[in-house]
Amino acid sequence: MTLFLLTLVSLYIYTFWLLTVSWKFKYKRDRIFWRIHVNGIRGKSTVTRYVAAVFRASNYHTFGKTTGSAARILRPDGKDHDFGRKGYPNVNEQIEILKSFCRQRAEVVVMECMAVNPIYAQWLEEKVMRSHINIITNVRYDHPEYLGETLAEIAESLSKTIPRDGILITAETEPKLLKILARNAKNKNARILVANRQVVSPQDLAGFSHFAIEDNVAIGYEIAKLLKLPQDKALRAMQQAVADPGAFSIQLLQFELSQIAWANLFAVNDRESFVDLSHKLFKQYADYEKVVILNNRHDRPTRVEVFAHLARELQFDRIITFGDYEQVVNQTLSDNTNKVINLGNSSKFKDADAREILQQIVRSTNLPNILLLGTVNIHTPQAERLLHFFEGQSLSTAATPKTSKTRHKTNSNSRQKPYARKS
Repeated sequence: MTLFLLTLVSLYIYTFWLLTVSWKFKYKRDRIFWRIHVNGIRGKSTVTRYVAAVFRASNYHTFGKTTGSAARILRPDGKDHDFGRKGYPNVNEQIEILKSFCRQRAEVVVMECMAVNPIYAQWLEEKVMRSHINIITNVRYDHPEYLGETLAEIAESLSKTIPRDGILITAETEPKLLKILARNAKNKNARILVANRQVVSPQDLAGFSHFAIEDNVAIGYEIAKLLKLPQDKALRAMQQAVADPGAFSIQLLQFELSQIAWANLFAVNDRESFVDLSHKLFKQYADYEKVVILNNRHDRPTRVEVFAHLARELQFDRIITFGDYEQVVNQTLSDNTNKVINLGNSSKFKDADAREILQQIVRSTNLPNILLLGTVNIHTPQAERLLHFFEGQSLSTAATPKTSKTRHKTNSNSRQKPYARKS
């Protein structure tokens, strides 16, 4: 009986402690003026940086966190640092990071949603973030094992992070998908704002140190409207923001007698984004021979045929294979065998160094200028050697970086209050 009572008392104390910790977390979190949760398929890390920059330009003490190519903490001075994650990613880390931001008196927190599984994403929104603004950058076909097999199902899954009584901002324009997002926003009494890429001019994009996308900049403009920040100041803030480690930029390299324009799109693995970026690059580098690397991982078989067909549809002059499934690519492109060069795990070049790989690519082309795109996946032995080689070279980029020396002082009188929502 004594043991039973002791257990009961211990359980009561433990439950009381949990409730107290939860209440303290919610109390401190809810004192943050603006909480922004960034979701979507492409551009989340970059948009997180843009949005944080716009809030900084509006004189808010702003913190952020990205979870893209590398988990990074974005600081109020515009700098960022490695999160220093130990072990595997875990959604619970968002709680500790949010607590840390609260201790540093954050006025704004911009967090990239780190959950692919919609169940966890919903938990992050409803139990951790309770955001004022949710951003769904776009709806693309990716992670079907979690998000769904159709774009409509993926739109439903991404809608799990729409906040009740808040605001949804999206750059998605496909009518059927936008209708799903709007319906789910209405069900949560959230206002939806659709970012208009048409308001972003080529001159706007030219000032970025990386290859900027109209949709991402347009989302930043929507945030600026909410804060009543002039568009030119918002643009300048986004241009001066530190680029994400995975941000895409064109790098130029002289190799043997060829100039290579290297476009690292290894992280771009959905059809829509790859087609859109390819067309933009073809236009920008019209006089270059078009070469694509299909970098196929053994644990990503569903992407192999999709991107092999895309390589044909986009009419690449040469198609290079890295990693696995080279025979599948060869069979898929049997009518284009003269364009395919196997340099992956089934070829005699599987252990070749990066210089030899580049030699094989360059010597197969007909023009001195080569636009080289890497796509499908990030990690294979050949891709990692090539990336390491490029990192060690003297490369020039197609855009000139700009840095900011401006520091903003807090001015509480100029702040815009969050859109009304229930706690």
